Amino acid sequence: MAGEANIGMEKFFKQSKKNAKKSLMIGKFEKDVNRRINLASLADVLEAYRENGYEVLLGNPDCLSTRLERKRRTVNASFAVSLSDILVFQWIAGMAPWHHALVIGNSFGFSTFVIAALLEGCEVDAIDAEIEGSENGLGSEITRKIIASHYGGVRLTKGYSPQDLDKACRFENYDFIFIDGMHTNKQLISDYKGIQKRCAKDCVVYCHDVGMAKMQTGWQKIIEELMYPNDEAFELHFTSFGSTLVVSGFPKLKNFLRKSCRSLEECNYYLGSRHMGFRSSLRIFFRTIRYSTKLGRFLPQR
Repeated sequence: MAGEANIGMEKFFKQSKKNAKKSLMIGKFEKDVNRRINLASLADVLEAYRENGYEVLLGNPDCLSTRLERKRRTVNASFAVSLSDILVFQWIAGMAPWHHALVIGNSFGFSTFVIAALLEGCEVDAIDAEIEGSENGLGSEITRKIIASHYGGVRLTKGYSPQDLDKACRFENYDFIFIDGMHTNKQLISDYKGIQKRCAKDCVVYCHDVGMAKMQTGWQKIIEELMYPNDEAFELHFTSFGSTLVVSGFPKLKNFLRKSCRSLEECNYYLGSRHMGFRSSLRIFFRTIRYSTKLGRFLPQR
């Protein structure tokens, strides 16, 4: 009996030692992840644009879009992620950190650089067709200047998604993919099909502007026909333009999002808004025109 007891105790101590070692490894991994997250990344990216003579305007309550300016003139190179998107990026970086990221739709590079700067040492591939906005080519030129001076882990390719993804992608798999290409239901589905084989086993796919651009039909098709058994869809009703996510793996992130997200039906704008009255919606509409467009100078000022 004593011999059996000794054998049992020996097994117990071996298992305890193994568990302790595993806990230390998990703790080390979490520490490494926390060390890698650069919460000052937004300021670093903004400063990189200033060094090149440009200012990134992050929006305000009257104009939600993030845009690029030079000498108080808006550069016509489309828009980029809002502060609400960046907040979600930070959540994802904390619970599902990426090593390789893919960006479809670079615009003037701001979204790409926020993704690159948020996690130290990550590498980002971006693709842009340079057809949205009369100065989209300038947006790519600015992007490449900032890559050369600040973010060597980023590469930008001129091309179309999905047909040119083989040319744009340096890596076989990506653990974070940001889709912000042409805003149509057909293109959203096409982009999603194009990235599916490039998704890592544990991966987050971020679809931008689904609510604002009325791409719910394409989004619904992704949910019903294209998702894999391990995938779970989330609608980020609190983001400025109604973004969505498909998360594969990362149970901690999934659990967090289940508690935080509601339907995109919450995300309606101006006169179509369901969560505010007609007069409030109309007031916001005219404030946007007054303070954020060239037509504003012709409207009476209060």
